[in-house]
Amino acid sequence: MKENKDAISHLLMRIEDIPAVKNILNTICLYTGMDLGLVTSHNGHQWIACAVRDSLGVGVTAGQQLELHYTLGDEAHDKHAPIIIPDIDHCENEDWKRKLYAKGFKSYIAFPIVDNDGLFFGTLCTIDYKAVSIDRERIAPLFELLAELISFHLSSIAKIKNTQALLGEELQYSERRDTLLSVLGHDLKNPLSAVITLSQYLADKLENAKHKQTAKLIYDSSYRMKGLIDNMLDFARSKLGTGIHLNKNLVELDKVILQALREIQTSAPHRKVQTNLGAKHPVTCDHERMAQVFSNLIGNSFRHGLAENTIVIKSSIESDRFIFQIENDGHQIAAPIFNNLFKPFVGRKNQKEGGLGLGLYISKQIITAHSGDIHVKCFDEKVVFTLWIPI
Repeated sequence: MKENKDAISHLLMRIEDIPAVKNILNTICLYTGMDLGLVTSHNGHQWIACAVRDSLGVGVTAGQQLELHYTLGDEAHDKHAPIIIPDIDHCENEDWKRKLYAKGFKSYIAFPIVDNDGLFFGTLCTIDYKAVSIDRERIAPLFELLAELISFHLSSIAKIKNTQALLGEELQYSERRDTLLSVLGHDLKNPLSAVITLSQYLADKLENAKHKQTAKLIYDSSYRMKGLIDNMLDFARSKLGTGIHLNKNLVELDKVILQALREIQTSAPHRKVQTNLGAKHPVTCDHERMAQVFSNLIGNSFRHGLAENTIVIKSSIESDRFIFQIENDGHQIAAPIFNNLFKPFVGRKNQKEGGLGLGLYISKQIITAHSGDIHVKCFDEKVVFTLWIPI
């Protein structure tokens, strides 16, 4: 019994989700001159009234199981065919006569409602105690169109609810995934910091050239891994809603740029870099975050710029802004990638090294948190990143 009630409630909810049903019932009653309009559904063994417009006063309500005299819909169900009876007295079907005479009904119209998969849902019908004069050529297309409209809404609403359910599951999955990334990143940072510190110490202290080179390789790989973890952690924080927090102090940013450059140049000492740094005054900003931005942008130029050409790095203070610019020669960036460079997980087809595609996204978030901006331009096979923050 409970399952049956739940099934009926589900049917009613499906129809109640369609605001147009009320107007549809009003329309068919108006055009036919009949006073009882119904949307019915057949669940395999019984007919249910899903929506009712009762000006006839027969007492049918939504959710009610329909008696035999309301249910000539078996023909519509079995053959997916419409039924049009302007006057039952002139009908040759004795079974239909018996059913309608039982309640004194004279006229009856029912059109099948069939979903996009060809499955029968129910009928759109009108009933009255009086006979009516019906122009079949006008009424039939109207009923057919309105029945199709109900079917369309049923299918669309079902798809929307299914999509919403899938989206809810995906959001939960994304939250768990981002939490995992955050926890994993924190767990990796401490041992990795120890590896970086020790490898840097060994690279400075070891005298054997081969051992020194090995320590340097460990340092370079570990430092790159640290950058990936930092970006991953920041991405997870942004998705978890905690955002990028700043710890602002007065910082000499030219020194930060040079430090970031030195760390990256250790893995590519033969790359040519020209610096023109003119930010002579300290800037109020987050030292670590700006170092992360410079490291991301310089590393990006090292990875994507042509190895034989010079990378140009500039800084200046103009009016009330600190401005940083880095330029490298490189291949033209495809428009779909160029237009989305500052979005997460966007890669370059000519990328020489693997990566998460988060560096530019995180840099954009950090600069935005500083109330600044960052943009990129491509011209004459040159790629130029420019950022500014208020001093």
